[in-house]
Amino acid sequence: MAKAVVTFKLMPESPEIDLDPIKEKGLEIGREAGAIGEMQSKIEPIAFGLKAVLILGMYEVEGADFDKIAAKMGEIENVQSSEVAKMDLALG
Repeated sequence: MAKAVVTFKLMPESPEIDLDPIKEKGLEIGREAGAIGEMQSKIEPIAFGLKAVLILGMYEVEGADFDKIAAKMGEIENVQSSEVAKMDLALG
């Protein structure tokens, strides 16, 4: 089965929002959705003090609905929007 590393991008409602709870909840949702192995989170500067939370995880491609996972992450408190920012097929 093919595997992919998927990056979800979560945008907070404002620059003043504490990003730690968003990271933790995003990682939790990613694990519940069937992530394989260790997941990562990163903070990406956008502009004017606004930062995005990136959640990275490896998933089986067959039968996966990554947009549904992104939509669930979009329901996290203080998250304005979420999307699948990147998907790379894993080799090996």
